[in-house]
Amino acid sequence: MLPASGRVHENKRETDHNLPRIYYEHPNGQLWLGDSLKWLASLKPESLDLIFADPPYNIGKADWDEFKTPDDYIEWSVRWIEAASVALKPTGSLYICGFSEILADLRRPAARFFAGCKWLVWYYKNKANLGMSWGRSHESIIHFRKSKAFRLNVDDIRIPYGEHTLKYPVHPQAESSQYGGGGNANGKKKSHDHWTPHPGGAKPKDVLEIPVTSNGMKEKTPHPTQKPEELLRRIILSSSRENDLIADPFAGSGTTLVAAEQLKRRWIGCDLNQEYCSWAVLRLERIPQRSVGKWIEFDRLAAKRRESIR
Repeated sequence: MLPASGRVHENKRETDHNLPRIYYEHPNGQLWLGDSLKWLASLKPESLDLIFADPPYNIGKADWDEFKTPDDYIEWSVRWIEAASVALKPTGSLYICGFSEILADLRRPAARFFAGCKWLVWYYKNKANLGMSWGRSHESIIHFRKSKAFRLNVDDIRIPYGEHTLKYPVHPQAESSQYGGGGNANGKKKSHDHWTPHPGGAKPKDVLEIPVTSNGMKEKTPHPTQKPEELLRRIILSSSRENDLIADPFAGSGTTLVAAEQLKRRWIGCDLNQEYCSWAVLRLERIPQRSVGKWIEFDRLAAKRRESIR
């Protein structure tokens, strides 16, 4: 069963193509076509619960990914990050995805708009190394928090325990450890019970192991830097609740919007490329209906399968 469909807006007037306009309307969100910085600046202050951004990396990946100098790129990045911080609620978060060497240049100038941040790593093993140097197997994600009251839903993003962790509590060595119920070094009995695993899995870590999108996956589009839906579901689950408003100023082929729709969030996004927007619309129109719990279980099973073949 598919959700209610939306409507594509035809642009029948000659206008500045960089001036944002609504490209697609859906019962749960909007996709805009135009300049992302102008779009962010137009948003109501403190209206967003979560922003995910996968901005241009300044590596010449496409015509939208080229800046004259590194300083130009940093200056432009700080401008859109400041606009994003204004649009976030006090409990909101901004996640920025990119190569570590690029995000490292942005972290300090951007930090002044937030109360804190956490550096995450997205690790993948299924990307080919076509060069003659160290193969890239990760990207970084900076989690900026608008205030100390930021939201983090640990139970929704728990990960599978390793086999060693599950077996250790019953091992003889564990009796005198924090896991066991035996005596301590002085022979005194511990006051707490034996450790038991949480039914939802272990607490999340700052390394997210999720494969990149690849040919053969239903979600794959021709977009050169498409992110996997599983990655966005993890981020959206971590820092928002159902019916919260999720935004992506560089929506691309729509992964953030698709994941938000899957998880019963409201969403808005913008992109400068009309072809990318058309791909996003196709994906949004074809999302199968599942409960949020089913999507969480879907990703946990995928993670368990990956853990089992280590």
